[in-house]
Order: sequence, then structure tokens, then C-alpha cells
Amino acid sequence: MTAFHLKLIAMITMTTDHIAIVFVENNMIMRSIGRIAFLLYAFMIAEGYYHIKDKPDRVKEHLIKLACLTVVSEFAYDYMETGHFVDWSTQSVMLVLLLGMIGLIITEKFKKQPWIIVITYAAFAAINYFGKLNFKLVGVLLIFAFYQYVKHARELSFLKKLLILCGIISVYYYLYTWARVDFESWSAWVEKFVAFWPWLVGHYVAMVILAAYNGKPGLRNKAFQVVYSVYYPVHMFALGLIRSCYFSVL
Repeated sequence: MTAFHLKLIAMITMTTDHIAIVFVENNMIMRSIGRIAFLLYAFMIAEGYYHIKDKPDRVKEHLIKLACLTVVSEFAYDYMETGHFVDWSTQSVMLVLLLGMIGLIITEKFKKQPWIIVITYAAFAAINYFGKLNFKLVGVLLIFAFYQYVKHARELSFLKKLLILCGIISVYYYLYTWARVDFESWSAWVEKFVAFWPWLVGHYVAMVILAAYNGKPGLRNKAFQVVYSVYYPVHMFALGLIRSCYFSVL
């Protein structure tokens, strides 16, 4: 499994998820498949930064591109979700990825001052939660966890990688479902956990995919790279436009 395969799977599973949101009344099976997408995107933020962390110009370039994509994607996301270009009820996942990237930069810059890293991720988790970003407070924390995995688990066997990844995602899913009920009570968490159990299957499938990743880029195609870079906002805008046209005809 190469980086090319991860990107392709991420695009396909994300599209499946968004089609379910827009057209299929949140079909649980399609949404469960869609759970794979964010995990792969979060992993690729960590993996990508690991390879360029010692190249300041590349880091700066990547950060600027990610920031620009975040701004554009927010309008496309709102349009897909609500039919309006501006809606503050929830935010695009790109903001989570951008914060994760910034967090990784701070992680490397202040690696001899761990208290700064802890404060940074606590602040980003709070922004995630109170800013109503996707994946609540654990989105940026997952990117940080993936980065530690990328740094220390590259040479391990498939089974060891899978065990580590399943441990990471189990903690992530526990915190995520708890945050979805706003930390109300144990019973509220159990109810949410049971109601969304198919999502957990999607999470573990994603971990199998990541454990099979061999660290190689795979197919290098400039056209695909361009499509991959702009696919997130473009496909959301397209889905929103199709829905608007469909309902205007009815």
C-alpha cells in the first residue's frame, strides 16, 4: 500500500460519505465507509510533514497551500451542508488539518520544551471543541498521535503496527464519542457509542489500511496530484450545486 493508494482511498471514501450526507439521508453504511477518509487525511498530514520537517521552504510552501485551501474549502463545505456559502454552525475538516500541521511545526520547533507542546495542543483541542470544528477536540490530537507513530513505528512488522494503530484509534474513538455528547454522562456516552458502532468498524478498517502502508510514494502523476489537491472543495461545491439544481426542478 503506497501513498498513492492512501490518497485514492481517502478521496473515494470521502465522496461516499458526502453523498450520504447530501442525498441518502445519512445512510449509516455509507457514513461508516466515510469514517476512513479523515483518518487517512490526518495520517498523511503527519507523514507528509515528517518528510519535509527539515526543509523550511517546503514547510512554508505546504503551510501556505493548506491555509489557502482551508479558506476556499470553508465556503464549499457550507454550501454542500446548507446551500449557503457562509454558515457558522460547523466548520470544514480542513481547519482541523491546518491546526494539526501548525501543531506539528511547533512540536519540532520546541521539542526540548515539552510544556509548550502540551499547552499548544490543549489550546488547539479547545479551539476544535468550542469552535465546532469537525471531530470535536480530538481531531488535532489524532494528528499528533499519528506523527509520533510515523516517527517511531516505521520499521515494525504489520502486526505490531496494527496493534499500535488500533490502540490509538480506540482512545480517539472513546474521546470522540464522549465529546459528541458534550461530556454529559456515562449513560449518554454508551448510548452514542452503541448508536454509532458501525463507525467504529470504519475506523478499524482504516487502521488496517495504514498498517499496510509501506512508506513509499507509489505512482507519481502530476495530474493526479493537482486533482488530489483541489478535490476536497471542488467535489463539495459540485455536490451542493447538484442538490440545488435537483430541488429547484422539483
